[in-house]
Amino acid sequence: MSTLPLPATDELELAPGTPPSSWSEFWRGFTKNKGAVVGLVFMVLVCAAALFAPWVAPYDPIEQFREHFLTPPAWVAGGSSRFLLGTDEVGRDILSRLIHGARLSLFVGFVSVVLAMIPGVVLGLSAAFFGKALDSAIMRFMDIMMALPALLLAVAIMAVLGPGLGNAMVAIAVVSLPAYVRLTRASAMTELNRDYVTAARLSGAGTLRLMFVTVLPNCMAPLIVHATMGFSAAILEISALGFLGLGVQPPLPEWGTMLASARDYIERAWWVVTLPGLTILFSVLAINLMGDGLRDALDPKLKTAA
Repeated sequence: MSTLPLPATDELELAPGTPPSSWSEFWRGFTKNKGAVVGLVFMVLVCAAALFAPWVAPYDPIEQFREHFLTPPAWVAGGSSRFLLGTDEVGRDILSRLIHGARLSLFVGFVSVVLAMIPGVVLGLSAAFFGKALDSAIMRFMDIMMALPALLLAVAIMAVLGPGLGNAMVAIAVVSLPAYVRLTRASAMTELNRDYVTAARLSGAGTLRLMFVTVLPNCMAPLIVHATMGFSAAILEISALGFLGLGVQPPLPEWGTMLASARDYIERAWWVVTLPGLTILFSVLAINLMGDGLRDALDPKLKTAA
């Protein structure tokens, strides 16, 4: 009896036409967007600087050098090599404050997104699964919240809760909540009409299992993209609250608070306003570019079109 010859070792490798893994397919779609790659590199550097701020920053962010009030950046006439980006109105090193400020801004943005996303997903799934009465009540309340300007609503919440870092995160999460609810509900309503949900129902899956095990994983792609965009919006909002004196309180370094304390010196010392403003601009732009790349990689409609 003859035996079939075993394939050579090279033949055991994946053929060129083998479909790529989910991760490799995602990464290929993400890297096609060059702006997203630039944004990712920038944010990796910012996150690394924030994570290792005590070792990367030249000085303590609240240390004052009283003989160096409003010292220009090192490349400007009158600047000092000790302070690469200059000092502020009370002699604090701006580079050190920007690096430590990244910790606060990124932390607040991340926590605010989580605080908005978790209840938003639960409410959105509940609206999609539990009848018209609950759906109508939840969505009408979300409509009322969305009718109010986000910053005005955040300021109103801060007026009730009081200024501070924790209250600022709560306020930003509340104003971000309606978008997550609406997006989750719309995605879940679409998934409920698919055959795999019907099959799960017929197999005896309970409502909670259908919500969080069957349907939710298939709603995550748009939620991830929106959370990325929400992260950049949260950074802008915490900066706005800090600028208004309602967010992070001095002397803690936070980009919006730095702008607020420097606004009286905009004509006399441009760097104390320009550098924090550019940091906010580039960070938000980088995160938005990453969001575009995530959309390109995760949106099945764009994959089909390609």
